[in-house]
Amino acid sequence: MSVEFGGMGSMVVTMKAVAVTTGGIAGMDGNDTVRNANGGVAPVGVVLNKRNNHAAVQIRGYVRVKYSGSPAPVLGWNRLVTDGAGGLRPEQTGETGRACLVVNLNTEEKTMGLFL
Repeated sequence: MSVEFGGMGSMVVTMKAVAVTTGGIAGMDGNDTVRNANGGVAPVGVVLNKRNNHAAVQIRGYVRVKYSGSPAPVLGWNRLVTDGAGGLRPEQTGETGRACLVVNLNTEEKTMGLFL
């Protein structure tokens, strides 16, 4: 038997998009609009697809993303913010992150599996 989280509780929405990268972390850019997230902000979600001026953004459910920062995220609940390079990192003093449940850490590849 294997462990599988894909699709569990997922929610994907279509939003207007400027300068987004498929697989990257989306941040708000204006009304109904996302962009590649700047560092230090709560993530909106992960860009799954982009077509013309719109993007499919997963805002809830299991995702696998890159991480950075020191200290690194830990297994369990973390408050995460965007790192400005397409990944997430733990929030620092003065930042407001998003609570995410990290269930898998790959320290060699600097990736984590988490629930948004």
